Amino acid sequence: MKKLKLPNGFGSISYYGEHRRKPYVVKKYIDGRQKPIGYFASYEDALAYLIAYNKNPSLFNPSEITFSEIFKLWSAEHYPKIAKSTAANYTAAYKHCQPLYDKKFITLKISDLQDVIRTMSRNKIGYASQKKCRQLMHNLYTYAVKYEIIAASADISRYIEIDKKRIVYPKSPFNTRQLNRVKRLAESDELLSCWAKVVVMMVYSGVRTSEMLAVRKADVKLKQRYFIVRESKTEAGENRAVPISRKALPYYQLWMQEPGKTLITDNNGEQLSYHRFRARFDKVMDATSCHHTPHECRHTCATMLDNAGANDTAVKRILGHALQGVTKGVYTHKSLHELKKAIDML
Repeated sequence: MKKLKLPNGFGSISYYGEHRRKPYVVKKYIDGRQKPIGYFASYEDALAYLIAYNKNPSLFNPSEITFSEIFKLWSAEHYPKIAKSTAANYTAAYKHCQPLYDKKFITLKISDLQDVIRTMSRNKIGYASQKKCRQLMHNLYTYAVKYEIIAASADISRYIEIDKKRIVYPKSPFNTRQLNRVKRLAESDELLSCWAKVVVMMVYSGVRTSEMLAVRKADVKLKQRYFIVRESKTEAGENRAVPISRKALPYYQLWMQEPGKTLITDNNGEQLSYHRFRARFDKVMDATSCHHTPHECRHTCATMLDNAGANDTAVKRILGHALQGVTKGVYTHKSLHELKKAIDML
């Protein structure tokens, strides 16, 4: 990727070779001499530090800065604040904007941005991806306004239209017979049993797929029967305690014995991406004659909790939904007890 041209006085980023653990060096002129002020593993981390150090991206020449350069500046500042999965979604959205990369940001017209969405639509790229792309555009324009690269009145992202949302495949929970078939596979000696166990774990926890795949073993407390979700797509979902159902507890115990830092891993102990996990999930669905998506595990948990008459506040805490009038913070022993009481109703 072409590196961002930094303005005079902003500082520099040097690359000192791939054999170093932190090969990117940030330098600034101090007392007339260029001195290193930080060492980083990636260019993006180095740029984020340099931006934070300067706290003034408005030093960039507004008439010359390109769409691609705005993205690099914005992502360097924004990515450290969001979950890796969210950052990956923005990066994927950015790839759709390739026709805009080298265009001067201040010269872009509504038609330029709208053409990106039209191309996505023609290529059968759906509502969710178009929405994320539009959100990215909005974020870049907000960043440019914030640092006075453009005037507030020049924010044209608000006028971008996307296709209407179409429900191609309505979400539906597992029914009792389907869930029992998955449980039988989980208890069998089949090769897929370990992945059927994960399906059961997801059904009895209600976590999003990305949340489950990011859970670290250090955040799983088997004795107290809960784990911590550190990364989530929403602020309400971050750093929340999720109770472990007694029915799924043996499966957590087995996965804790596997290699790797995260709870769910491949055979080499590496964390799974959503796509790699989805392939395994679909094999479990085929083997059990079910037709569900990973997200429907979450729907199943919510439905089961509702049917069991679980406490509404406890349900929202488990699922990571925003709570009005409830202070977000560390869970007390009492609240953890309530969460486990709710999940054990299933």
